[in-house]
Amino acid sequence: MKRLGIPQYLDGRTGDKTLSKAVNRALLLHLLREKGACSRASLAKDSGLNKVTVSSQIAELIELGIVKEIGVGASELGRKPIMLEIAGEAGYALGLSISTTGLFVVAMDAAGKIDRSDFFPIEVHTPEAVIDAIVSVTRNAKRRYRQAKFGLFGIGIAVPGTIDQGTRRVVCSAKLGWEDVPFSEDLAKVFGGILHVGNDATLATIAEHELNAPEADDFVCLLIDEGIGSGAYINGAIHYGHNGQFGEVGHMTVVHDGLRCPCGNTGCWDLYGSELALRQALGTARGGKIPDAEELLTLAASPPDWSQEAFSNFVDYLISGIVSIMNAMAPSMLVINCAVLSASPAMFEAVKAGVASRALAHTHVCEIRLSSLGKTAPAIGAAMAAKDRFFEGLIVNET
Repeated sequence: MKRLGIPQYLDGRTGDKTLSKAVNRALLLHLLREKGACSRASLAKDSGLNKVTVSSQIAELIELGIVKEIGVGASELGRKPIMLEIAGEAGYALGLSISTTGLFVVAMDAAGKIDRSDFFPIEVHTPEAVIDAIVSVTRNAKRRYRQAKFGLFGIGIAVPGTIDQGTRRVVCSAKLGWEDVPFSEDLAKVFGGILHVGNDATLATIAEHELNAPEADDFVCLLIDEGIGSGAYINGAIHYGHNGQFGEVGHMTVVHDGLRCPCGNTGCWDLYGSELALRQALGTARGGKIPDAEELLTLAASPPDWSQEAFSNFVDYLISGIVSIMNAMAPSMLVINCAVLSASPAMFEAVKAGVASRALAHTHVCEIRLSSLGKTAPAIGAAMAAKDRFFEGLIVNET
């Protein structure tokens, strides 16, 4: 069931005709979303459903407006098949990722294609200011997509902090200075049931896995920017930990008796291995202005002599933290989302070499990759999560 993409929420339904219909619809939508263009015959073959059931379900999905016929496909023998695909233009999901500087925003159609990507600066990042910015951006998006059949059908928001899985409150965000904030509750007053709020690293992991490594069952993603977060797939399923508190690796201790972190701990990895920590170290090294994000990448691409020690320390701190993660989790793949390492192939190779020399022997089978999604990864994952909820609704509410 899990291999074929049957959602967990169907497990609690009784074994009547509606359950059977929902399972069949889930199978067909999963195959269409995963494979793209398919014929009715190929859907029957891949799902194990008979052709009558497939034809009946597809007719309903076409009438609903979420599936469309796109023309004739190739065939060596007999009648050429009519091809089907998800109707991307039927509706859109919005993914937003919160940082201390602004909102990364991605609009994604129902078929998973990114329609547009933007960044909106924010000068103040109090909960009230962030909510106001999100409401403004989202209302503009709702107007933009109002002609689509399902309009703006979902909103996903990636927050750099711990999210309570039950209440969706922000338990703590050291980066934003938030603690026990009813963020979802306040936004739900405006957007209701189309809202999904999650941890930024977890959502980035969903995007990295789905787009770059869907075959990896044991997969870890590290998100390194102003802080350090992680997400993981364990045995093929995204892992949230108890009450959603998995992945705060930035707050594991890497320096005993080190600097005090806003989280209350001392010597946190965030304070030594994040891009913010590197920028601060570079400012100290040149005895002046802390480089902004753009200058940081310029320096990383061609480090001047005065910056060598700061970059070297940054690489060492990354290696120390990654080795601990590798030894603890033994993933088959580790993806690192870090703009500095993307700007400097030499530094990335140094990190890989350092991890290989210090991690346990079995970790040589783990492939370490750089992210291709950059800082939009959490927003892309947020849009994907919102889109998944929309399809879940089509399965549960329309069968």
